[in-house]
Amino acid sequence: MVIDPHAEYGIAASRKHLQRVKGSPGFAIDALDPSGRGVLLQFPAPVDQLPQPAPLCFDRHWQPHHDPSLCETPLRVGTLNVSIVNDAQLVGPGLVFTRDGMILDKSIGRHAERFGLATGPDQTCRLTDGLTGLIESAQRGGAVSTHERDALLLSDPATRHFGMWVLKCLPKLRVLTLLAEAGIDVVVPADVPDKFLVLMESLGVGPKRVVFHDPQGISSYRRLIVPPKIYRPGSSRYGNPFEVFCTGARWDHRPVSRLALPGQGPERVYVSRRGNRRRRLANEKAVEQLFARHGFRIIEPSALSAVETLAMFRDCELVAGPLGSGLYNILFSRRAPRALVLTPPVTKFENLFVTMHHVCSAKGGRAGFVFGRTVDGSVGEGGVFDYTWEIEMGRLSDTLAALAPPRG
Repeated sequence: MVIDPHAEYGIAASRKHLQRVKGSPGFAIDALDPSGRGVLLQFPAPVDQLPQPAPLCFDRHWQPHHDPSLCETPLRVGTLNVSIVNDAQLVGPGLVFTRDGMILDKSIGRHAERFGLATGPDQTCRLTDGLTGLIESAQRGGAVSTHERDALLLSDPATRHFGMWVLKCLPKLRVLTLLAEAGIDVVVPADVPDKFLVLMESLGVGPKRVVFHDPQGISSYRRLIVPPKIYRPGSSRYGNPFEVFCTGARWDHRPVSRLALPGQGPERVYVSRRGNRRRRLANEKAVEQLFARHGFRIIEPSALSAVETLAMFRDCELVAGPLGSGLYNILFSRRAPRALVLTPPVTKFENLFVTMHHVCSAKGGRAGFVFGRTVDGSVGEGGVFDYTWEIEMGRLSDTLAALAPPRG
């Protein structure tokens, strides 16, 4: 199909547009009919919910409105619906066009405008000028690639953000463990940082299985697998949302990544946010000194290579630091991890801190929280998150002494 950038396109709702097929572990997608549009492969959840442990601690002295019971609310578990599209075309930022000239709804999500679509009330859409120009340029300049192998799509508008890569993209690899075929490629945007690819390799998807999609081009696939988000705050699909990070869950059955450096990593790691302009922790130097006295290695994840990151966190039993995506590196630990999260007063999403509890519980651990407060007069001009905050050192010292006594 040649995409007409000036045409009006319908939005293909997966539940209506694709034939529903019930899946089970070991499902063989080669048995599917290649002549139709594709299928919506449905894996019913084996459980309805995942119980959550109590937090390690919950010092909300400066934020009394937070409810510790949020941590113990079970994760709701639902059916995993996987769209498999025959003769799919992947366009620009991640839009999936079907063989009958529609755009798959699961590739749009809530990002229509961001992707370059103007949607109407009748489930149709038009391409805006930027996307129209991209398609015309790609078709004119030959930036159209064709792939004959089955491929799974890992894409998100914020793919280059580490937190989104770990929480939204990598968990989608879970779909590969449910399919019988070992030769399925993984499609990622060409601008994904190399560090992210090495972290994915540690989970079993090496360079030979990675296919790059040019965000300024068009890619055609014989069969494209489009998985949904596996984890959302409060819910997951099929089961443990971070199963791919757990020992024994890798589909190539390697107990240890070949990327691992020799030796043993630290058991206690403090993830610093020094140098970050947003949500600046005013007394972080004193906080770091306190954690160092308790045997924590102080690190800045952005300064580490992927291999160094894997080595730093593989033996980590307790991670600590201000709330931020750097703490998610604990998923690469081979242990049941604990986390002590220093929680700022204002975050992008309400109750965002609970995600860290889910991250730890997915690997058999749990998290604790100490809440801070905004420093008076510190709010800047860079938006709601441009502020300075602080942690009460006495309360933090008492909490740390109970959770991680100094080692003599």
